Amino acid sequence: MDITTPQRLYHGTTDNLVPSFRKKLLDSQYWRPGRDFGEGFYTTISAAQARKWAHKAARSDITGSVSACVLEIEMVSMPPRVDPRVFLSDSLAWASFIMDHRKVTIKGKDPCKKHPDVIIGPMADSDTGKIVQEAVQLNKDEEWFYQQITRSLSGRRMDSLKLGNQVVFSSEKWESYLRLVGYNIYVGGRWIYHENSSATESV
Repeated sequence: MDITTPQRLYHGTTDNLVPSFRKKLLDSQYWRPGRDFGEGFYTTISAAQARKWAHKAARSDITGSVSACVLEIEMVSMPPRVDPRVFLSDSLAWASFIMDHRKVTIKGKDPCKKHPDVIIGPMADSDTGKIVQEAVQLNKDEEWFYQQITRSLSGRRMDSLKLGNQVVFSSEKWESYLRLVGYNIYVGGRWIYHENSSATESV
């Protein structure tokens, strides 16, 4: 897999987790099962998308005392051997991959014979968790699931560009090939950028 580096990626989280990420970006003990592409560290090429993830994470925090935060990550080089899975656009194969991994509820279990080291592809736009539950209860197939996860809340068909993009690292071997450049914290209605050296400036 030939990828030109460096490249910039973004990860939405909350500010209280920054110290942990500064020590180690990829820590599989915190990766949850039942996500689109399985357990892994989820990033995107879109800063705007990462901000949405960050705000969602902040809203769901039970303490109510955290702020939305977006990590800026640089892929500085590539591992010598990479086992990727790339979905250039939404497709039945993409939907099937998501459906299989969304059904997993036990950490460490995976429907793949050999899970890819990195997965790149569109996001599902709708409430995928509820759709998976409905698919299981009603014994729906991948075609039905595909139609559901590519529609907006209003029922309109979304194209791949509007679905959003995600790049998922599912192996800790990527740790030495990624670098935390800095992070943006949402404070007082604006995003404040902090370099990883702790220097700050507004963005």
